[in-house]
Amino acid sequence: MPELPEVETVVRDLRPYLVGRTITGATIRWQRTIATPSARVFARQIRGCKITAITRRAKYLIFHLRAGQQTKFFLAHLRMTGGFRIDPHTAPRDKHMHVCLWLDNSAELRFRDPRKFGRMWLVDDPTQVVGKLGPEPLEISTRTFHALFEKRRGNLKPVLLDQTFLAGLGNIYVDESLWYARLHPLRRVESLTREERARLYRAIQSVLTRAIAVGGTSIDVMYTRVNGKSGEFVKSLRAFDQEDRPCRRCGTPIIKMVVAQRGTHLCPRCQRTLK
Repeated sequence: MPELPEVETVVRDLRPYLVGRTITGATIRWQRTIATPSARVFARQIRGCKITAITRRAKYLIFHLRAGQQTKFFLAHLRMTGGFRIDPHTAPRDKHMHVCLWLDNSAELRFRDPRKFGRMWLVDDPTQVVGKLGPEPLEISTRTFHALFEKRRGNLKPVLLDQTFLAGLGNIYVDESLWYARLHPLRRVESLTREERARLYRAIQSVLTRAIAVGGTSIDVMYTRVNGKSGEFVKSLRAFDQEDRPCRRCGTPIIKMVVAQRGTHLCPRCQRTLK
């Protein structure tokens, strides 16, 4: 599933093509992609809207729209296999193109989603969709980060995956951040020292920033950028998807275990501490 760096990359890739463009119509082939309103109402209400900005909240893309004096927000979550591309209106659509928005320059914003898990919303207020999310990991201060842990209990990785705790992290970047911080994914949150929390904060900031700089991580064909290129952070992975390869710090083979029903990668030597 695309995580914060991948979604941020999609946002940045789309802006030059879409900001200032007007949506002249919509084709919806898989109606359940539209979470709210109904697909028919969505198609009617989005027609004539001008895209004034594209931003991100956690793993959600947010398209800021204006129709006359009215402001609306079109949100999209890519889930496992969703992705956007921009094609000429005359280009053939493959069978996985489930939502197509027509633009005023004879192009189309097309949403391709083979697994059909992606979802879209058209709302008056984006907090209707993202209001319960936790803080953004790249915007949070060190002090606030420490405060998040004060009343939390449980194992570290499930807590970091909780989108109401810290929004935007997923399996890839939690594993990578824990490797850099030298923390075991089953470490109890309440046992972390202040220095260990600070180490984790620095690791998360560094990993996400570097991943965004190279377009995110493409493990397989499920995630590619709008321009068709792959995310290059796959070349920098230290833990995730590195099973049986030597740890870049100590040479011990990376192992894989299941934590919170997720495949989890770690170095059993560098991340062995459990309290």
